Amino acid sequence: MIRTLASVAARWLDPDDDIRQDAIERTLDADNRFTEAAVNFAVNQQMSLLTPEALTAWQANLGWSPGQRVAVLNPGNIPFVELQDLVAVLLSGRTWVGTVSSRSPALLPAFVSDLLEVDSSIPADLAAWEDALGGADRLIASGSDATMDAIREAADEEGLSADRCWFRGHRISVAVLNGQEAQDDLVDLAEDALLHEGLGCRNVSIVFAPASMPIDPVLDAMATFRGLFEAHERTVGQLKMQQALLQAVGVPHAWAEGHQFLISRGEADPQGPAHIRWVPYAHREEAEAWIAGHHTSIQGVFSTMKLASASVPVEPLGFAQRPSLTWCPDGRSHVDFLGHKDLP
Repeated sequence: MIRTLASVAARWLDPDDDIRQDAIERTLDADNRFTEAAVNFAVNQQMSLLTPEALTAWQANLGWSPGQRVAVLNPGNIPFVELQDLVAVLLSGRTWVGTVSSRSPALLPAFVSDLLEVDSSIPADLAAWEDALGGADRLIASGSDATMDAIREAADEEGLSADRCWFRGHRISVAVLNGQEAQDDLVDLAEDALLHEGLGCRNVSIVFAPASMPIDPVLDAMATFRGLFEAHERTVGQLKMQQALLQAVGVPHAWAEGHQFLISRGEADPQGPAHIRWVPYAHREEAEAWIAGHHTSIQGVFSTMKLASASVPVEPLGFAQRPSLTWCPDGRSHVDFLGHKDLP
């Protein structure tokens, strides 16, 4: 298993690999906001994690339960977001039965097909979500809060108890600045916020910053980032409408020429994709208190500082779209969900 995962991943790191190229082309033809640069980034980032050493270390903690069937209802909000669950289930010896989102219909199926081409005994299959759920021993489901409500009902009808299910609904991520960040740090912040059009749960949508901090260096950093990763045309159109609305109602804001990004100043309320809410603070404790009060809806906190955040781990700027193989969605690890002793 580990050898197959690592060998296929190593081949997918080659940008000229035929299977990878075809999967990316079909992905870009789908109804999504993926750009070619962002998809290539995601593929490279994800494949680079699947080394024999990393896979071996993770497998040692995941437990081993061959024969168990795990249904995985996959989102498609950012490219290859489904990969971590697939790898965790396979490394634990269980059978993975996963769905495919219409927004990202090619990357996951191509990767699974490639694995099976190398080793047909790998317990992985693709299915419609109703078929995936039927007969499942465990369930991992990601999506909107409304989708999670519907899937909870379906899981209950299938007799899946709550401790056999991992429901992951909508969450946001935030950044906390101290005003002393270097320009490279601010470019990292731009990546955290804008890569994948701000559609991921790890994308920074709210930035807390000292009230005295000038905004110009941040705008320069975001323009630098957009010079490398241009916004999707649908994001540009949405930001044009949002900028016009902000201007009409008198909300302070700044935007890039061509509407590649948008920053508005106000209360800590998430805005639309690639629209960052800038929240000034007089004392850093204000940001920390807000995070503590909203920790159940926060996926990640990103900062160059150490923060008083016991409930939400703080990661460095520039890591929002570069999570480790073993990062914990919603603060829960795959080891916790898959690695403990199986229920009777």
